[in-house]
Amino acid sequence: MRPSPALLEQLSTARLLMTRAAPSAGIGERRSLSKGAGIEFAEHRPYRQGDDVRHLDPRVLARLGESYVRQYFVDRQLPVYILLDGSKSMLAGSPQKYATATQIAQLMGFVGLAAGDRVRIGFSGASGFKWSQPMQGPARAEQLFAWFNDLAPGGRADFGGAIERAARDMGKAAYVVVLSDWWDETIAHALDRLEGNGHEVIGVQVAAPEEIAPNALGTGSVMMIDDETGDELETTLDETVLADYRNALAAFQAQLRQRLVSRGGRFFALSSTADITRFFLRDLRAAGVLL
Repeated sequence: MRPSPALLEQLSTARLLMTRAAPSAGIGERRSLSKGAGIEFAEHRPYRQGDDVRHLDPRVLARLGESYVRQYFVDRQLPVYILLDGSKSMLAGSPQKYATATQIAQLMGFVGLAAGDRVRIGFSGASGFKWSQPMQGPARAEQLFAWFNDLAPGGRADFGGAIERAARDMGKAAYVVVLSDWWDETIAHALDRLEGNGHEVIGVQVAAPEEIAPNALGTGSVMMIDDETGDELETTLDETVLADYRNALAAFQAQLRQRLVSRGGRFFALSSTADITRFFLRDLRAAGVLL
């Protein structure tokens, strides 16, 4: 489903803010650490054999009697990777967690394209893991939205393993958005690989309303079934059990948030019923993710 045109218009001038990631791809609009042929002067350095003599500064030579070359800032693109969990558990909820996560993935990708960054989507679903083609520039927005149409969510996917495999193609110090319900414990282990490569990770947990507040299920004896494995667990819900669950969920989310923030990332927990417009225009901006 294509995002709202009104929201796309409001996000057309937004930019992803970096704390750890670095522009390193192609020629773009972000100041990089690289020096070379550019427009804005950066510094002088001593001439080395093999340097292009057209970059020699004759005024420095005349003043010091030594050869120096002029270096310029090189503007590059920020590599943006968006990893979307399409496992069967993401099909729960009303609306489905997967539908909400897909909206967020499309909008994050659009922000990257509109700002001149290089965007690539990774999806793990019923047929395994697949990458989109790298995309850059706002003219690729429709291509980005259309790519999601052929995805097949479902199945028992090892999303943590998919993240680790994807990391082999992602280089260093990229901007990585991970969209999942985060119930797969292997995802936390996959963060080691991402953080070890210097990536800046934005984690977004999308949960069904009943996963956030299971009191909606009522109290008494209930049969719980794992969406992916089919495992069954009969339990009794009462106020003590519900309170323990809420405390465990809050502790789990706090641990993830602390871990990501301490390494320059962010963590957000949303219901599948969340107001996506508010999330992008208020929450992400307040958290310093969007400018």
